[in-house]
Amino acid sequence: MKTTKKQLKKIIREEKYRLLREQEEVAPVDNNTHHWPRVEWTNVEELVDKWAKGEEDAFDKGDPSMTGDDDTSLSDAKKHWSDQVDNAAMDMEAELTKRVRQAALQTMQEFTDKLINGDYA
Repeated sequence: MKTTKKQLKKIIREEKYRLLREQEEVAPVDNNTHHWPRVEWTNVEELVDKWAKGEEDAFDKGDPSMTGDDDTSLSDAKKHWSDQVDNAAMDMEAELTKRVRQAALQTMQEFTDKLINGDYA
């Protein structure tokens, strides 16, 4: 069975995401008296895919940042741009997942502190 480049990139993205999740799970929590819940950030992948589609659709053959120095044809230039977008999307998905997780943990800590301080009494 032959794996396409797109399938391979998806496999790499999923594996990178899984590794990031595992790293977060073993990371120490500042307040060891609370264990906040975890959820899958499934919409991050959808958001990044939509962003990547928009970036690929924005291809402009006249924009030098979207074409490689040695791209001799329009199809080469589009391929070069698509590869750049794919690489950026993989990094963006990992970073968004990390930042969403950090924001969620920070918010849960904030509300735990408010509960402990009696703000909701």
